Amino acid sequence: MGITWNELLEELIDEIDFKTSIEKNGFFNSNVSLQIFGEKYGFKPKNTASHLSINFWSEQSQVLKKHDMYILRTGYGGFCIFDKNKFPSPYLQLSTSNVENLDLEIDYEFKELMSAFDTKQENPGLEHLNACGGYDVLIKKLFGNLKWKLGPRGGQDSKFKVFGKTSQNEIIPVFNYYGSEELDYSIWTKEHILLFEAKAVKPNQGLDVGWHKFAYPASRFRKFKNHSIVPIYLLKWGMVTHLFVFPTFRFHNDEGIIINDLEQLKPERSFRIDFGNSLENF
Repeated sequence: MGITWNELLEELIDEIDFKTSIEKNGFFNSNVSLQIFGEKYGFKPKNTASHLSINFWSEQSQVLKKHDMYILRTGYGGFCIFDKNKFPSPYLQLSTSNVENLDLEIDYEFKELMSAFDTKQENPGLEHLNACGGYDVLIKKLFGNLKWKLGPRGGQDSKFKVFGKTSQNEIIPVFNYYGSEELDYSIWTKEHILLFEAKAVKPNQGLDVGWHKFAYPASRFRKFKNHSIVPIYLLKWGMVTHLFVFPTFRFHNDEGIIINDLEQLKPERSFRIDFGNSLENF
């Protein structure tokens, strides 16, 4: 019988090579997939994503949290473990205390369609906003009366450099990402790319989402120099949806992404939509 993931982490953290890498660099890179890495410890993961693709800070391993560390995936089963004291956490700490209400235009001819979107899933949540004119209102709030189009979405394989910002504000390369990344939704104007990450969770959860959920898919749009990339987090709590709008995404020297630039992790504006109230008005 093999060991558990947490038991592997406990062993790894006590190893000389790991400690040396953390003390010298502030991070440890597996350099191989978890499938291969785990063979040394007798660890056989059924899948690597459940251990490495961590959406929220609350999902980070308690073993790593105890040692002020966190893990990020580096693509195709690889991973990197960071010292949070040297590389501040790339997980957000959002608040809904200062939000603007986003009032939607109700189309009474499509009452049944609006009711059909009464779902807890994130993909229908994204399309719900489109069906009820939510994106028209959002873009008008952010940029004025601009023409917009739906852009690409979904997964693809990407390659890009990942940089980390130290607690002393030094930006250094930490790993090269090569693997899959997922874009939930995008909207384009002639000057902007609104890049959406969406989550549907229980009320008061999901506020600690990881910045890699935005930064990884942003890399695919780096070549579009005439467009500003605006990350947006759609957080669905049942019939209430929040939209957190972040500053224009910045790449590092046009080479890659900074995974933990704390200035980018703070929303510029936040909106709230109560679909329950909207339905009651029909």
